[in-house]
Amino acid sequence: MPDYEVIVVGCGPAGLMACGELAKRGVKVLGVDKKPRLNENIRTASGYCFLDQPFNNEYIKMEPLGNKTRLHYTDSGFTVEYSGTMEGIYHSHMFSDTGKHWQASTRKKPFYNLFVPSRCFADRYAWATKNGAQFLPATLVLRAKQTDNEVEIIARTNGKTRTLTCKKLIASDGLSSRIARYMGLNRSRTPFGKGPSIEWEMNGVETPYARGDMFFFGGKNFGGRQGALIMVPSMSGEKAYRLETMSVLPASSATELIEYFTKQGPFASWFKHAEVLDKSGAVVDMMTPIVTPYVGNVLFVGDSAAFAECLYQCATMAGYMGAVYTVEELKGKKGFQGYSEWWGNHFEWIKNPKRMADYTKRVLFPRFFSVKELDFLFDLSEKNPIVVDEAEATPYDFTKVVMEQFIAMPEVPEELKKRMQTIIDGDMGMISTVIGQAQKA
Repeated sequence: MPDYEVIVVGCGPAGLMACGELAKRGVKVLGVDKKPRLNENIRTASGYCFLDQPFNNEYIKMEPLGNKTRLHYTDSGFTVEYSGTMEGIYHSHMFSDTGKHWQASTRKKPFYNLFVPSRCFADRYAWATKNGAQFLPATLVLRAKQTDNEVEIIARTNGKTRTLTCKKLIASDGLSSRIARYMGLNRSRTPFGKGPSIEWEMNGVETPYARGDMFFFGGKNFGGRQGALIMVPSMSGEKAYRLETMSVLPASSATELIEYFTKQGPFASWFKHAEVLDKSGAVVDMMTPIVTPYVGNVLFVGDSAAFAECLYQCATMAGYMGAVYTVEELKGKKGFQGYSEWWGNHFEWIKNPKRMADYTKRVLFPRFFSVKELDFLFDLSEKNPIVVDEAEATPYDFTKVVMEQFIAMPEVPEELKKRMQTIIDGDMGMISTVIGQAQKA
């Protein structure tokens, strides 16, 4: 007999949700993770979510309940409790290589809402444990293999190796999934890039701009280093922000970039009296998604099968649906096939490969234009502020919204308008071509 009905490898937002829901439904489940404390976040996580707007074919309705919040996943049909309040963010900024500033604002509906990542982890872990899920922290899965009727993993905890077996395995171990590699599912995937990201949460940041996310790019901001940095407000205080790098290998480049930005760069004065509250990191590995996210008795849930990070809200959704369909699979039904169909119908980069390109366009925005063109556009936006009642702010659509605002401005030359429309319509190949042409200008 297998040791467990289900083993979940990776206890992030997707894995914890799967463990808790499986235990709630009476399944003997074990969650395995390399982290020593599963109720804390140690990975780069900006702590924002898109509520009361569609994202990956799910509409999450926020219900404030005093000092806590209930989130209703209206399409998937479940709710989660968050033991805190959320803050809406109504402003978005960009800062160019030459110090030019761009801003967009909404009047009525926030672009997104903030939450505390570690609180989210603590909530899901407490809920899963209460439901009866078992956990094995500080454990690295060294190998996974399938037999006819079960899955076997070899795991190491505190230097000791053990073998564990289960009827079904859920792999929710992130973008660089070891299980996907062990099972050979990455062989047919196209890689798009890999890079380190360092996040510092800082309090006491003194910025003259309206509270909102701030995207910095250009070599002058980072002492000539390649990369970019996004600053997202944090729930830790009115002057608290999370600074996250977008860097190239080696990993040390991310630390060098953020240290230069906060201590020597043009905006270093903002951080003169700031303190670092927390540091975290991650390696972002982007590949084409796994279209059919299961093989035999192994189901790949959330980031482990994704093109890019699903973000907390969609990882939680994937974990819940993974649990629902795994229960069906345990009953002898085609549960994994059902999850695969749900995955394909919800995550837009599966339904339409162009959406992979759309998902990356916001961070690539400065590379679509020359420095001179960006200065022109940013000066224009200062004269014609972008202020709307509400806007779709998800990674898929934010750049489209911004470019449509520029296209509507009569001062923008037709050549730039045509390029913007090409970017809006472009797939991964097309945007690479546009970037190459712009950087030569």
